[in-house]
Amino acid sequence: MNTLSRLAPRLAMAWAERLFLSPPRHAWPAAEQGWLALAEQGELHTVGLPVAEWDGKPMRTYRWGEARKGKIALMHGWGGRATQLHAFIAPLTAAGYQVVAIDAPGHGASPGKQASVLHFAHALERLVRNEGGVDGLIAHSLGGAASVFALSSQHLPVGRVALVSPSADVAAYARHVGRLLKLDNDILAGLQHRMETRLGIRWQDLNAVSLATTLAQPALVVHDQGDREVPSSTGSALASAWPGARFTLTNGLGHRRILRDQAVVDQVVAFLAH
Repeated sequence: MNTLSRLAPRLAMAWAERLFLSPPRHAWPAAEQGWLALAEQGELHTVGLPVAEWDGKPMRTYRWGEARKGKIALMHGWGGRATQLHAFIAPLTAAGYQVVAIDAPGHGASPGKQASVLHFAHALERLVRNEGGVDGLIAHSLGGAASVFALSSQHLPVGRVALVSPSADVAAYARHVGRLLKLDNDILAGLQHRMETRLGIRWQDLNAVSLATTLAQPALVVHDQGDREVPSSTGSALASAWPGARFTLTNGLGHRRILRDQAVVDQVVAFLAH
């Protein structure tokens, strides 16, 4: 990539954009396959996404339990899938909540090879509006940044919000990827211009920390201080910007194991159930 950026910068930018928008896919582990079998599965179709090739394609949805007390939505992160948040399903359904979730475009059982934070935000909006609103939302990683954008820009009818290891800044992530790929600043600037033009939005307008100041929902942010993918300072800054939000810092759980930690699950469920 470093050599290509010097010899053919346009090709390097196109390649970098492809890598930047291509999520990894992983097989469902045994712990998640049981929840797949228990779910009522359905489809929601994409409408009006900024990337034209996505229009009309289905996204897989999931539903567990009965809505005796209300509904809680789950939004996974980059390279994840709905059942990655399975540890929250049993206690929420036992408490009387129906749990609804979606695989974002290019993730889980939804088709496609590319996605972005806007695709995630669109998936969440379609899910929430299809339910007529939800009483709570749990979002992980990029799903957190997408949730903040959707809540701020679309005024989604969501009650309480719990963000676990949320990302916040597309530009910071791009710089991180750029360092991994050894891209120079000119290539990164070109990549940003290509993606902003293609998606029709500036990266700075996706910054979750800035957007959080506009939100009024009760919020809880949980982040691990040893997170190697998204630094805990991101979660702390997001919670500080969100009026009235609570912040919990864990230790030794990393970016994904935090989703299965019983103390974290208990705290999130208690928060959502008031």
